[in-house]
Amino acid sequence: MINISLNILKTCSSTNDIARKEAVNGSLEGTSYLSYVQTNGRGRNKNKWESLEGNLFLSSIFRPKKDKKVWHQLSLLIGYSILETLVDFGVNRNNIELKWPNDVLVNNKKISGVLLEAFDDFIIFGIGLNILKTPKNVTKWKTTKLSDHILNKMSLEHISYKILNKIFHNYSTWQDKDFFYFKEKINSNIRNKEKVINLTLNSSKIQIKGIFLGLGEKGSLQVKVGSSICDYYSVESVTFPFDNLS
Repeated sequence: MINISLNILKTCSSTNDIARKEAVNGSLEGTSYLSYVQTNGRGRNKNKWESLEGNLFLSSIFRPKKDKKVWHQLSLLIGYSILETLVDFGVNRNNIELKWPNDVLVNNKKISGVLLEAFDDFIIFGIGLNILKTPKNVTKWKTTKLSDHILNKMSLEHISYKILNKIFHNYSTWQDKDFFYFKEKINSNIRNKEKVINLTLNSSKIQIKGIFLGLGEKGSLQVKVGSSICDYYSVESVTFPFDNLS
């Protein structure tokens, strides 16, 4: 069983940066950092994460035993774990979706994002979850917060432990049973399934248009292109042209 050690910080630049530094220094898997204030939070593709006090900024360390080529599977596994935790808190499961590759939505509004950063022998994952406030400067998508959906008031420490326990439980299952165990669970909650998807591939900048079928057995983006079903693992960009959240 992985021991979760939660370190509480009053303020920091980025919980992911703190966790990375400690991982380089040998900190164990499960070492985690919660900060009440984050001055330089970031999201995927170096996007700035607006870190409003009262929301949750949490990072932790994985040291996977699996081959590095499957580490990408953990991004949506973490998102699915957040979804499960929100349901445990009382959010209606029918209102929650996962948006590839790293967002959690409630009622078509973003409530949480995940940042996965892989290094030689460890992964740092960071979670931003809107609890009491929504970002003021986000125009790409609508946002929501946990307090809009449940009446229960919980401390950030309590929320953090619940999320981490769910994540590391699912992570241990992933280590033992592979991604296939979670495939249908994730696909039943993933947004834009059976919708048009546009991909740009990393290797060739080729543009591909097809129908998004969900995730494949190994965590690929599974897309129907013409009459063929294709699995894509390495993509530069993904858009869903008929989704106003893209």
